[in-house]
Amino acid sequence: MGIISKNDVVNIILLVNSLVWYLCSFSFLKNNTGFTGNDLVMIIGINLITTFLAAVLSSKVIQKIGNRTKIIVPWLIIGIFISILILFIDSSFFNFGSITSVIGPAPKNFPISASFFEISLISGIVGTYCGFGFPALLGYFTATTKSVHRAKISGIILLVTSLSYALMVLFVQTAISAVIVLAICKLCGLLAIIFLKLSEVKISKEEKVSYKTVLKDRSVLLYIVPWLMFSIVNAFALPTLSSGFGADTINTVTFVENILAGIFAVIFGFVAVRFGRKRLLFFGFTMLGVGYAILGLFPSDYGLYFYTFADGVAWGIFMMLFILTIWGDIADKRDSEKFFIIGFLPYLLSAFLQVAFGQFIAESVTNLTSVFLFISIFLFIAITPLYFAPETLSDEDKTNNELTTYAEEALKQFEQETKKQ
Repeated sequence: MGIISKNDVVNIILLVNSLVWYLCSFSFLKNNTGFTGNDLVMIIGINLITTFLAAVLSSKVIQKIGNRTKIIVPWLIIGIFISILILFIDSSFFNFGSITSVIGPAPKNFPISASFFEISLISGIVGTYCGFGFPALLGYFTATTKSVHRAKISGIILLVTSLSYALMVLFVQTAISAVIVLAICKLCGLLAIIFLKLSEVKISKEEKVSYKTVLKDRSVLLYIVPWLMFSIVNAFALPTLSSGFGADTINTVTFVENILAGIFAVIFGFVAVRFGRKRLLFFGFTMLGVGYAILGLFPSDYGLYFYTFADGVAWGIFMMLFILTIWGDIADKRDSEKFFIIGFLPYLLSAFLQVAFGQFIAESVTNLTSVFLFISIFLFIAITPLYFAPETLSDEDKTNNELTTYAEEALKQFEQETKKQ
């Protein structure tokens, strides 16, 4: 992989702590508020809509001021205070004696006693906060990493994120402990900037990028269509799996898949340098299609085991490429914020559809075999646009990487021969 630069370390710290913060906050809103049905749909809808609108606003502010650090630094400071926002919902959260039980034998839910208005307000604040900061972080990540190394760093970010989030799920059992950990996440990001310092890259004002420009880009459309189709399938697949195998079993499967995704994100991050992004996406969709086909033919524990592995592989590839890599590649030297915002839309849509229609799907499914086989066929159709999509890793980058690898190996051999002599 070569030596990780200071910018890479900064990007890893900033994105890991921000992604973990977002995942934990969204999980809290979805699972621990005590609201269900239409109330929960509205709470999650408010969060996702404010996330998108704030991201759009952020991209305009970034383009206007031309400096991402002026957003990132205050954003992290504000995040520390927003992390403790939950404490103001219920006075019982001020019982700091619960800090001693942060680590325990099993994960527990900590539902709260708050009104729908209070939770909706927090949902909007969290969505606004996350949406405003992520474009700046992703824009900085793209501007400070070379295309040839971007997938590698993305894989590391996702591995650390998945492991950190898994630790949160396993060991954080109370609201107060969750607040403390989330505040520490933001503090770590702030300290990283203070000690390592951000290397600001000037934002080009010569070639302004509009959303119309992004949507007219042939590469964006050819990559976002299969990503959108996968996101829709994923939204309906999870409640179907819960209906067939039970919610507790699928929760465990999801937990294992998240860890597998992080591991495979790193592995395929290295592979993406040698073979490009496009081939990896073909492999990811193929693995997922086969996983659903096996599950449809063998709707048993063994079929579920294979599906868990296949889904973990696919998610590792998709998160590494569709969330952190592809859109920065396509943007090239242009401002990448708007590319990431468009690329993140399918993920937001998937999250909303899962909450809005998950229960209906779970109650309506009667024949698991037919559903999974249909999903498998649908996924194989979804990859059709990829045949026409260009490879986002340039031949020049591939060649340079091969030359660098060859030079490093030659240097190692020379050093070994020198030591022998």
